[in-house]
Amino acid sequence: MQINYTVEAFSSLVRLINFIEQTNSEGAGGRWLDKFEIFIQVKLSAAAAVKISLCNNLTFQKLNLRCLYYSDWVIAFSLSDDNVLIEALIHKSRITD
Repeated sequence: MQINYTVEAFSSLVRLINFIEQTNSEGAGGRWLDKFEIFIQVKLSAAAAVKISLCNNLTFQKLNLRCLYYSDWVIAFSLSDDNVLIEALIHKSRITD
């Protein structure tokens, strides 16, 4: 299954990695990204992705997005054919409903 990011989701990921790198030891951002990518590959494999339910957030539900949680982060994504599109990467504290 092909995994892609929207420009907004990719930008959020880059900002997060840069923040981790700046506030922690050298290489921390890269290590976090490595773990994140392994998590994404496992959880969003073809068999696993279709089993993930729609998001609890009403706005994401209306957009027909599924949610996956990685630590304190919400990964909202959509499925089509053999593709996963990660549409948002948001800290859980920013979700209000």
